[in-house]
Amino acid sequence: MVDRPDGWRMRDGRTLVAGPVEPWDAGPPGLDEIFGGEPAGAGGAGVRTHYALDASGAVDRVYDTRVFSLEDESYVTTYRVEGDALYAHHFVYDHRHAEGRHERSLECAGLIPLAPARVPPLERVLVAVAELADRERAEAAVRRGGLDAVRASLASALPEHPGDGVLRLELTLEGERPVVRLSGGRVLWRATTAEHTHRELLALLRAVLPARYGDGPVELVPSPDIVDHGFWDPWN
Repeated sequence: MVDRPDGWRMRDGRTLVAGPVEPWDAGPPGLDEIFGGEPAGAGGAGVRTHYALDASGAVDRVYDTRVFSLEDESYVTTYRVEGDALYAHHFVYDHRHAEGRHERSLECAGLIPLAPARVPPLERVLVAVAELADRERAEAAVRRGGLDAVRASLASALPEHPGDGVLRLELTLEGERPVVRLSGGRVLWRATTAEHTHRELLALLRAVLPARYGDGPVELVPSPDIVDHGFWDPWN
């Protein structure tokens, strides 16, 4: 017998598939009260991973449960289908004050339940998830190669240290193109692509300096115009 999970048609034509209910007993106090609607036995609150599949059957989004801690707070995000919508539930627990905060946000409305025969089998979904992981690893490898190329390009463009005094460098803009220049002086390096954010370029340049100059004093600053630019850190 083929294992058919719950599934829905999304407004954009993709298929949303829910994985099996899994106990979640590693969360902070109070999590069961919020997410305990799924029957998960004695293990604690029940959570599900949801998968969005495109028309070809490839997984292009995974809605899974995430947990992390920062100082005295724990953060949990998980997803549930409620009625005809997929919601994200965010839970923050302050261990110092023993207080929790719960928020719910809409991820996708207008879900249409699918008949079991039209829902992809779970085994096929898991194969698609593995293929997604392979694609992401390949993309990460390409990106790492791109970062290595930028680092090498920066290192080769930097001048010799003057030996006395401080070498002052500035990451700034020449039109819309990031450049590295001697503070107030000539341009040493120009970005050839827009693949990396300006903030990433600053981090790459800072990583290159110790290997290039050792203990030689170097001052590196981003100019106000590049920090204020929309591509400084566009996702935050």
